[in-house]
Amino acid sequence: MNIITKTGKRSWTGIICEKELENLKEHLWIIKILNTTQYKNIMVGVAPISFDNNSLSFNNCGWYFYCYNSTLYSGPPHNYSDKRTNLSKVNDEIIIIMNMNKRTLKFIINGEDKGESYTDIPIDKPLFPSVYLIDINDSVEIIEC
Repeated sequence: MNIITKTGKRSWTGIICEKELENLKEHLWIIKILNTTQYKNIMVGVAPISFDNNSLSFNNCGWYFYCYNSTLYSGPPHNYSDKRTNLSKVNDEIIIIMNMNKRTLKFIINGEDKGESYTDIPIDKPLFPSVYLIDINDSVEIIEC
């Protein structure tokens, strides 16, 4: 069991799994929300090796599902894209599937497949499963990575 809890000051902090996503494969990881404030400032997705784990910059942040308002959040070449679903809450399970061959990313929220959220993700640099937390005591469990 791998539990990540936000400590310190209120600011975006990114965490990546140590396992780089291999080309030409489909990768799946599962995140469960254990604790969050009313604002649900948690993002789950995939990040390039160049992401800044101490800020959330549109320039190299990666591609995410944003639990706050159930939208997509990403940097170039996609930028912010609004695809609303049900708002996330404690005990929600989010499955993230990155298909490196097709260069697509999709999210399954509590068993509901949201389809391909991102296409044409650049894979010229290493990518990693990642989580961003902002609020103190926000916590997720990485069930599979």
